[in-house]
Formats: sequence, C-alpha cells, structure tokens
Amino acid sequence: MKSASLLRLALGLIFLTCLPSCGFAFRKAWKEGGYAVPPSGPTIGSGPTKNHLPPGKWEGTWHSDATGHQGTLRCVTSNTINYQGDHEFYYHATWKKILSGSYKAVHTVQKQKDGTYTFKGEHKMPDWAGGLYHYEGTIKGNDFNACYQSAMDRGTYTMKRVVP
Repeated sequence: MKSASLLRLALGLIFLTCLPSCGFAFRKAWKEGGYAVPPSGPTIGSGPTKNHLPPGKWEGTWHSDATGHQGTLRCVTSNTINYQGDHEFYYHATWKKILSGSYKAVHTVQKQKDGTYTFKGEHKMPDWAGGLYHYEGTIKGNDFNACYQSAMDRGTYTMKRVVP
C-alpha cells in the first residue's frame, strides 16, 4: 500500500516538473516579440505583400460559448510566410490557471481599406481536443477579436496588442 502511494506521488512530481517545459518554444517566440519567417514561393518585388500584418504580441482571454470555460490567451504573430498573405499565429492558452498548451495556426490575412485586417484559418487538433478548428477574426489597431469553432467547441478570443 505504501509503495503504491509513493509511486503515485513520484509520478505526480515528475509530471508537475515536466509541465513548464511544454511552453519553451512559445516563450522563446514571446520573448522575441513577434518573429520573422522568410516568405516561401517565388520572389515578387522586394517588399512584403499588401496584406502584411506586422509581427507582434497579443494578450487577453478566450471564452468557450459551448462549455463556459475560459482562460488567459497570448498570441505571437509572424510576418507573412508566403505571398498569398498567410501568417503564422502562435497561440498559448491556459485552462483552470494550471493547465496550458500552445499551437501554431496559419491564417490568411486580408487588409481592408479602413486599415483593419481580417483573417481566416484552420488548425487540426487531436480528436479528443475537438479535431479541426476554424478561426475567423479581425485586428483593428490594438484590438484582436476572433471566433473559433470545432465539432466540440465554439467561442471567442479577445486580445490587446502588447506595446513595448
């Protein structure tokens, strides 16, 4: 009985020790404050596409309309990764203050005449986490607002640009 309890305690401590290592790549991108990714595909001119969203950091919250769950959310956006206006959005979300995860999603960005950026994209998560997620949102000035939807969940992201 004592050995089983000690084994569970040891495994729990090992698990808790490994949790912080899950976000090393995101923390590096966050520290760099937005990251540059060289565009792929044929070279067209010498500058970014007309849809170029400057790299940056965003901070705020997510909320699930389906479950009522919520948590903190951070995002690091890259510059364009190709000449179609795609950008990598690197998200890091927390649940219940102690669980967290990060993932990258590619979003197609369109700059509107009023200076607002609209974006759409999708990202495949494991089936137990909802499967294929679809994203749609806007970035206007320092405000980032988006909706997400999957087979198991739907909700919103609300963030503000982190200004150095």
